[in-house]
Amino acid sequence: MKKSKKVLVVDDEATILKIIAAELEEMGCTVDLSSDGKDALAKISKKEYDLAVLDVKLPKMSGITLLKKIKETCPDTFVIMMTAYASINNAVEAMKIGAYDYLTKPFENSELTDKIEEVFKIKDRGGFSNKNFSVPNGNLIGSSKEIEFIKNKVRKIKDLDATVLITGESGTGKGVIARLIHNSSNRRKMPFISINCAVLPENLIESELFGYEKGSFTGAYGTQKGKFELAKNGTIFLDEIGTLPLNLQAKLLTVLQERIIQRIGGTKNIQIEARIIAATNINLEYAVRKREFREDLYYRLNVINLECPPLKYRKEDVIPLIDFFIEKYNKRFKKNVKSVSEEVKELLLCYEWPGNVRELENTIESAIALSESDIIYIKDLPSKISNQANKLSSKKEEAITLSEKFTPLEVQEIITIKKILKKNNGHRAKSAEELGISRRTLQYKLKKYGFINSNNI
Repeated sequence: MKKSKKVLVVDDEATILKIIAAELEEMGCTVDLSSDGKDALAKISKKEYDLAVLDVKLPKMSGITLLKKIKETCPDTFVIMMTAYASINNAVEAMKIGAYDYLTKPFENSELTDKIEEVFKIKDRGGFSNKNFSVPNGNLIGSSKEIEFIKNKVRKIKDLDATVLITGESGTGKGVIARLIHNSSNRRKMPFISINCAVLPENLIESELFGYEKGSFTGAYGTQKGKFELAKNGTIFLDEIGTLPLNLQAKLLTVLQERIIQRIGGTKNIQIEARIIAATNINLEYAVRKREFREDLYYRLNVINLECPPLKYRKEDVIPLIDFFIEKYNKRFKKNVKSVSEEVKELLLCYEWPGNVRELENTIESAIALSESDIIYIKDLPSKISNQANKLSSKKEEAITLSEKFTPLEVQEIITIKKILKKNNGHRAKSAEELGISRRTLQYKLKKYGFINSNNI
């Protein structure tokens, strides 16, 4: 039987404390409650907790200060921060200090329990280090739990000869991770050779990878070494491996199995010593099922897998990335942009980034090129992103308006009801069923909150 997890919840709202305590006790946790920072610190000095759930704004001692104290005295205690919508910058600061994650109020109970379950799974596996892993020439920017996980995994595999497959959406930084592995490894003084399988025409990929002998085809006026040979004892990075034609997939499989190649038109076996790292933005398992990618090659490549999470799932990395790109493009454009405005910061934190880190970099590059001052304002951003400002303003105004009339618990309930109604196109019977309440109860709540005849749902 697993030992009960000890959790401390700190919030000056008694209702919030009761709700979270009920959820935790249902999960089998031992729960202590506190309504101010000083009382919470006193509890922490007497008992060791697996998890602390803290509000950013607390009486007597702020949540940020309390977080610092916890990290100093109890580094193994995981911390989840709770913050109001308008205080998201505090949440980013908390992540830098060492918080595991944060929730923006009002939140759904399932959001909280999901994050708590993540923490407990990590605890049961023995935890992980939150320390930064710095490497020569490594630019894997960020301190989110996802990035820290990748850095820690790189530290473990950097000197192994095993093949690595890096997966993730376009623009998430797969090439950066490949270079990070090489630059931190015992091969870092050897070549890092990169080839994008999606860019080269099919008839050129084979000669690029394996090289060719003089006279082996029209235009082969001399002997040419391929990328595998040029990599020597270093690293060869095969980007967009999912686009490799099937006939070349068979040849690559032979390379992985036998560690030898033959140049086009050649008969001599050439030993390959380079480490192979591959990357793809497509689902190779799905490609295997469709017979577009060889199953045996997939398993040969996928010895060690590193997954690059989309930027929308690690928003706490947005500000460090902005700072990094400002410095980068200041040098390129010979400008002296110091930062982004608070409005821009809030907008970029809320934007979903479908193009991931690459889109963020392009945004900052464009903004610095157009900026006429040392601060980036909304007007400097690409229209696709600046147009989101009005939507963000509307959401903030709605949250503020609701908080003036209702308690935090009621605001949370209103937002949940509106979300489910919108999902079901206003169908109240379906919405009531999904909410786990009767249609009559839903009608009562809509009337209570003033939405019975409203178009705001």
